[in-house]
Amino acid sequence: MKRYDKITGVLAVAALSLFSACSEDTMDRINKDHDHTTSVASRFILADVITSTAFSNASGDINTYASSYIEYEVGVDNQLYYAEVRENEPSSSSTFNNSWNGIYSSLKNARIIIDQCGEGGRDHGNDVTRGMAEVMAAYNCALIADFFGDAPCSQAALVDEKGSPVYMTPKMDTQQEIYTQIISYLDDAIANLQKEDLADVTEQDFLYAGDADKWLKFAYGLKARYTMRLINRSSNKSADYEKVLDYVSKSFTSADDQAAFDIYDSNNINPFYGFYNSRAGFGASTSLGTKLLAYNDPRANRAFFTPIVDKKRSQVAANDPSLVPAPNGSPDQSTSKYGISAFVYAKTAPTLLMSYHELMFLKAEALCRLNRDAEDALKEAVVAGLLNAENSISIAIKELGSGLNTNSSEVITETSAGKYFDDVVKAKYAANPLQETMIQKYLAMWGASGEATETYNDFRRMKGLNENFITLTNPNNSSKFPLRYPYGNSDTAANPEVKAAYGNGDYVYSEPVWWAGGSR
Repeated sequence: MKRYDKITGVLAVAALSLFSACSEDTMDRINKDHDHTTSVASRFILADVITSTAFSNASGDINTYASSYIEYEVGVDNQLYYAEVRENEPSSSSTFNNSWNGIYSSLKNARIIIDQCGEGGRDHGNDVTRGMAEVMAAYNCALIADFFGDAPCSQAALVDEKGSPVYMTPKMDTQQEIYTQIISYLDDAIANLQKEDLADVTEQDFLYAGDADKWLKFAYGLKARYTMRLINRSSNKSADYEKVLDYVSKSFTSADDQAAFDIYDSNNINPFYGFYNSRAGFGASTSLGTKLLAYNDPRANRAFFTPIVDKKRSQVAANDPSLVPAPNGSPDQSTSKYGISAFVYAKTAPTLLMSYHELMFLKAEALCRLNRDAEDALKEAVVAGLLNAENSISIAIKELGSGLNTNSSEVITETSAGKYFDDVVKAKYAANPLQETMIQKYLAMWGASGEATETYNDFRRMKGLNENFITLTNPNNSSKFPLRYPYGNSDTAANPEVKAAYGNGDYVYSEPVWWAGGSR
């Protein structure tokens, strides 16, 4: 990836075969792993943490399956088909094992940076770098808590000076305890990001090129997100809505500030595109298309392609019979029968760890829940979301090139997006502000940017509040909507506490996570 090759060559392995005649003390010194990642400069580890968090954790399997569960796409082949029909995949400990391991690996590396930049560490004095790592640690801890519930955290992803795990079978922490650490990481980050660094991380910071002010905005944005996430457990909801608004005021002021991992190119591709390109496992969602058509949403005419006919696809509206959308929950297992969304071809669309439109939706929601006027915030959110969708759709059209017959649908512009809000959304907002805010957020987070993770979290949060603003149509949801993800089998096999918590995996259909009203 761009700039990423600067990491190459940092790690080395000592050639020990030349020292066969050395004394025992000498051999002990030689055999000490001086070049383990724990001794690499923190700025180089940061590059890996950002990349793995964006590419593998936020926008990998977790997002791919969430896209099916909340009906942005329909799983039509192999693993995603079985997830769609609720056969084995949603409860199997093998389904998310790669994500499980990847998140803990990213958290481990973030904690190494935090330690190295702390008092007595090799990079002591690099407080801004430490703050960046604390944001990334908070982000990965939240992925653990939000998707798996109670899980190892405080004793997990810790290594000693030799790089070995401190705990082989780390204890389970409650989701509440993990969230306490998440907020602590963000508070520490906010303090450290306002200090100074001795190192220049411009080349290794793939989010903001070393801009501490933007990282600070990102940290405040995450505080807004996670404060809203915990609202079902709040003892003073009004006060927490005010906190959300305060954090939003200190966060992104435009899409230029959003946390976008935007270094994909022809060789290093968006993972959502990568999944479809290798598996072709998604079909266009009947459920989503119906919702768009009910609003006369501009995406209904722009974001769908037909199955391949004579080596070409056609760009069609969601209600065009030639689209052949897949039925949610009961598709045929086929990679060629159904039409697709444009987003599966958005090869270089950025992964958004947190978007400007998400932030504005949080502001609008907080205002609605406080019975205040949220129209301006909602319009800003809707327009930004539509522009992000258009960016991905344009990338997909370019990627397909001569293999696509385009229709006469209009490019979504800031002007047309604003008109859509004024002509359609505004009246619906006036009739039911909170419901319309959450529906528009649901529509805006559809795409190639890895935001299905947040929609899945929102849906479960609203479910915990007994709010049914978003209607899902998969008939299997009546008994088998996945309320969480199962633990990874690397720990269901090796850690007795995780094994006991997993059981046979059926708990994913019956036990909400703690912040959604459950007990773990």
